[in-house]
Amino acid sequence: FCMGGRVAWLMPAVNPIFKATVPFYGGDMFDTWGPATQTPFELTSDINCPMLFHFGAIDPNPSPEDQQKLDAELTRLGKTHTFYSYPDADHLFMNFTRPDRFRQEASEIAWKRTLDFFAANLSG
Repeated sequence: FCMGGRVAWLMPAVNPIFKATVPFYGGDMFDTWGPATQTPFELTSDINCPMLFHFGAIDPNPSPEDQQKLDAELTRLGKTHTFYSYPDADHLFMNFTRPDRFRQEASEIAWKRTLDFFAANLSG
C-alpha cells in the first residue's frame, strides 16, 4: 500500500524469487529516491512475475495517466499484469482508519481480487 505499492513493484525487479506481486496505489513510480539511479518505471523490464495493481480512479499519485504509462510499458515488454481502477477511490482507499479516503466497496473487491490472484499464482 502506498510506499509499499512502490516496493511491491521494485522487489520483483531486483529479486527473481518473487512469484507474484500486488501493488496497491504505489506512488512516485517515475522518481528516484535516495541514492537510487533508476526509477521503478525504468526497472520494469526486470519484473518477471505476474502483477495485479490496484488504482484509485481519482488518485493523483499514481494518476490515471501514470496507470496508462505503466500499463503500456508492461504490455510492450510482454509482462503478465492486470490493472484495476476503482471509481471514486483516491489514494488510501483501503485504509479504514481514514474515513475521508476509505471506500468499503472498492476495498472489499480489491481484497478478494488480491486473494484470488495469490491463490492462482502461489498455489502448488
